[in-house]
This record gives sequence, structure tokens and C-alpha cells, in this order.
Amino acid sequence: MNLNALVLLFAKISLVFTFIVVIAGSVVRMTGSGMGCPDWPKCFGYLIPPTSVEALTFSSESNYDKGSMIIKNDTLWVANESISGGSMINLNQWHKYPKHDYAVFNPLHTWVEYINRLATVVYAIPIVILSFLALLLLIQQKDKVTFFLALFTDIMIAYEIWLGKLVVDGNLKENSITYHMFGSIAIVSLLLMMVYRHRKIKTVVTVNKTFRVLLLTLLVMCIVQILMGTQVREDVDVVARGMDDRSLWIDQLNITFYVHRSFSILIAIATFALWRMNRRVHDSISQVNGIVVLVLLEILVGVILNYADMPRQMQPLHLLFGIILFAFTFYAMIIASGKKALK
Repeated sequence: MNLNALVLLFAKISLVFTFIVVIAGSVVRMTGSGMGCPDWPKCFGYLIPPTSVEALTFSSESNYDKGSMIIKNDTLWVANESISGGSMINLNQWHKYPKHDYAVFNPLHTWVEYINRLATVVYAIPIVILSFLALLLLIQQKDKVTFFLALFTDIMIAYEIWLGKLVVDGNLKENSITYHMFGSIAIVSLLLMMVYRHRKIKTVVTVNKTFRVLLLTLLVMCIVQILMGTQVREDVDVVARGMDDRSLWIDQLNITFYVHRSFSILIAIATFALWRMNRRVHDSISQVNGIVVLVLLEILVGVILNYADMPRQMQPLHLLFGIILFAFTFYAMIIASGKKALK
């Protein structure tokens, strides 16, 4: 297998892992596990988090390494130094965790968040391999485009990791979902450009200007809809903190929810018009059919969320379908534009 084929393979693998990480993050949010690990990059000071609160309760018979954590008086305490067992607690050997005052241990939340972090670590493996392959292409074939696409992907992933740290340090910083989704959209876009550049079939599709304008309009609408959706999700989280009855949540949401809901009608109309135009040119861009299916799925899940009291299982699906819909639309836009820089 040559270098170009390997780049294509690992770009596709990285794209799949991007979707997995997105849905893992959504499950964290769905279960309220965002602060399951109150520190970063460790979890309660451990590389592998505890499974019971006893591990975070001081015991005179236990030994503690520097940086280990305990919960005492609803406060997180961090060991200043290695502490040997056999003595009562001396708070002079500990300091309060300075980043925030959240000090709750919930095994489910901790392990959901920890698995989310593990998924991110696994995600880094194909990305690192892809970056190495892009460097080899630069050296052997002077392929600067692939190299910079890989470089910008690395930068955006570093941004996502940095943002994750800020979110934990700030006890779920406001607008964190929107910022994370912005990074995910950028990463998906960069990986799709690599997939297109190294695709096996090099045929060029010719479409008219009206089709391209409509496709670009739909792409922008999808981005706006996704970002509005993240804001709605932020609002839902705020409502959920003070109200357990999910049937009452929608009534507490602000106008963003109603705009987001109604905006889906415009997206459906634009998608239907795009599908009709694509049919006239003999389905020249096959991704348009995928766009239609994804829009229908998004609307179906949205209806379920709206009329079935926001079942928690639907929330990750709604986000996943949204980001995949963007991916299909963006890739269709690349094909329709036929930009030589990516060939």
C-alpha cells in the first residue's frame, strides 16, 4: 500500500474516531458526568480512578502519594507530599484543590468521564500516524497541502484538549459545548479535505452555479443549526439542574429553542430542492441522497425530543446525526466546487 492510500485510510479512520469522540462527549453531558473527574489530566489524582468513595476518604492505615486526593468536609484536598500510614490526618500536609470547589464522587459519573478521556487518547493514535504519513509525503512528494491539512488538524485537536482542561478547571465553563463543537466541525472539515485529496476515484463532477449556491447555503444553515443546537443543550443543562421533571423542561427554554426547531423546516425545504436539482443531473453527487436521509433522521429525533419529554437516549443521537449531516454536506460541497488545490 503506497503513502497516498495510507493517508486516505488513516484520514477515514480518524474521521470515524471523531464521530465516536463526539458521541462519547454527548453521553458525558447526557448523564451529567462532566465533573465525574474533577481534575485534569488525572482523575481524583489517579491515573485509573477509584471505584468507591472509601478510596477518597482519609484512612490512617493508607499511604498517599504526592498529588493524591481525598474528600473531607465536602472539600477536595490534595496531598502536598507523600504521606505514610499510621497517623491521624494532618491538614498541614494537604491543601484545598484551588481550581474549583466541586467535591462530589459518583462512580457512574467518574467512569463515564474517564471512558470519554480514554476514547480521546485512543483517538490520538490514528491522528499521530496520519501526521507522520503527511510528513513523509512532504519529504518524498513535496505535498505541502496534505502536510498543512494534517498540521491544522493537530492544532485543532490540541485546542480541543486545552478546552477540555479549561472546562474541568472551570466546573463546566459556560458555552463549552459550543466551543467544543466548533473544534469538531473544523477537524471534520480538515479530514474530509484529506479524504477528497487522496480519494481513489478522481472523476470531476460538473454542476451549475445555482446548485453550488444552494449547496453552500445548506452547508451554512447546517452549521448555524448545529451551533444553535449546542446553545439549546446548554440551556437544557441549566434547566435540568433545578428541575427533575423532564416533561417541564421545554416550557422553561428561551427563544433559541423555538428558532432552532423552526429552522429545521427551512433546512428540509433546502434539502428537498437540492435533491430535486441533483436528480435532474442523474444523481451526479451521491452524497445528496445521504443528506436527505440524515435530515429526515434529524427531524425525526427532534420530534421525539420535543413531544416525548426529551428522552435522554435521543440527545446523543441528535448531536451525532447533526455532525454527520455537516460532514456529508461539506464533502458534497468540495465535490461540487472541484477546487484544484485539493486534487
